[in-house]
Amino acid sequence: MDRWVLADTSALIGLFFRGDEWHKPAVQELEELRRERRKMLTTTDIFSEVVTSMRKWGGYGRAVEVGEMLKRSTLVKMVSVDEELRAEGWKRFVKHKFPALSFADCTAFVVMDKFGITDAFTFDDDFRKAGYRILPGRG
Repeated sequence: MDRWVLADTSALIGLFFRGDEWHKPAVQELEELRRERRKMLTTTDIFSEVVTSMRKWGGYGRAVEVGEMLKRSTLVKMVSVDEELRAEGWKRFVKHKFPALSFADCTAFVVMDKFGITDAFTFDDDFRKAGYRILPGRG
């Protein structure tokens, strides 16, 4: 799955919420990913963070709209975080002591490893700290 990229909460919020500080770079990175024909994968935990954040910042209607777009997307595949992935995510959560690290990030790390994904579409530096390459920031 080397052509796959994990789409994290910060990038998805940036794409869907025009008031977000990351909106413009998120849209630019999405265009680059499409040009490169990269596919995106996200998790049910990330989905939960996205729709909850969108409800807080964009209102109920926008949260439902974004959730439905993600559920129907042909560009973003969603992986269910089952009990096994959740247990592995918990081990990562306990291991990594980054102050802002979320449990959803940890389950995303496990999914990335399971599918051999090294790139994350995110503005969250915790992915870099955990050893993954973050996009944008192709350095």
